[in-house]
Parts: sequence; C-alpha cells; structure tokens
Amino acid sequence: MRKINLETWDRIQPYSFFTTLDIPRYLVTVNLDVTEFVKKIKEQHLSFYLSFMHLAMKEMNKIDNFRYRIIKDDVFLFDETHPSFTDMIEGTDQFKFVTTNMETDLLTFIDKAKQKSKDQGNQFFDQSEEERFDVVYITTFPWASYTQVSHAHNIDKKDTIPKLAWGKFENVNDKLLMPFSIEVHHALADGLHVGRLIQNIQSALDK
Repeated sequence: MRKINLETWDRIQPYSFFTTLDIPRYLVTVNLDVTEFVKKIKEQHLSFYLSFMHLAMKEMNKIDNFRYRIIKDDVFLFDETHPSFTDMIEGTDQFKFVTTNMETDLLTFIDKAKQKSKDQGNQFFDQSEEERFDVVYITTFPWASYTQVSHAHNIDKKDTIPKLAWGKFENVNDKLLMPFSIEVHHALADGLHVGRLIQNIQSALDK
C-alpha cells in the first residue's frame, strides 16, 4: 500500500471536483459475451460464479484506478484488492457476505473461497473483515438478465470501494450474453478506465 502525494498526483483536478459532489459514484452496465468462457468452465466442471469473479478481479488489479481508496482525507494505492462477495447460506433462502483473498491460480482461489464460505457458516458477515479497504464488493443476480441494477449504500462521499454485479447469461443469436455492472467513485476512475476494464475482461473471456 502506498500513500499518494496529492500535490503531485495527476488526478488531483478530477479528485478535487468529484469529492465535492453529493453522489460521486456512477454505474455502468454492459453485456459481455461469455460463450467461450462458459464452454471452458463447463469442461472443467468449475463454478462459473467463482471463475468469473477470479477473472474480473485479475483484470481489475491490473489497473491502478481500481486499487485507489480514499481513507479519511488521504488517497492510497493498494498493491492488490480482494473480493468480498455474496453467497447463499446452505439450506436457506438467506445470503451472507464472504471476504476471501485473491490467488494467482484459479483452482486455488476457488478452493479457498469455498472453504472460507463454509467456515463462516450462517454468519451474515465476518466482523474481522469489515474494516478492510482493499476489497471489491461483488454480487450476482443469476435468476434473470437485466439492463440496469443499483446497490444499497449510504450517501458517503468517501465510499470508494468498487462494486461488481452480473446477471443470468442468455442465448442471443448463438451467443451467451451476460449483463455486467461496475460501480466506481469518479474521483478515482473515469469512463476511460471502466471502458478499458470492460474491454480487458472481454478479451480474457475470449481466450
């Protein structure tokens, strides 16, 4: 983690402007083509949710703007961020928030994420993880495709943790298209960065 020198930071002008707004966060939703990715995941009998989560997090961590966080009155750049995701509580209609660390290897990540969720049991969230800033909030809506989504949150100008969501993928003209949403703080990331992330995720899905 590195503290940013605001006096020399190249984002000081947009940062100074967007941190004055009441609602400085914005959300973008697009359709991703997951056709090839689904084939690969099915062949390996892997969890789509955790596999796509790992892919998206890997691409986010490659772009500095998604690793910036405002903490009090300072900006920090984290070396790596980690997923804090929703997961169903087994045998119920309830969900919980699970925070796990990123791993370079997909299979290791899936195993550790599943184990973390299992160890947490029916606890809604792990209190010891709640003060972390080096996370990305992640959820899924697998019951339907959607064109827009919103998240529950406080009106907090310094809430800079990104939020990812995705829905059910559907067959459209022989392509599996999945709605994907990202919400970020405009003081730290612009449309250019969001667009670049979306392009990079799509490229990774196509490999």
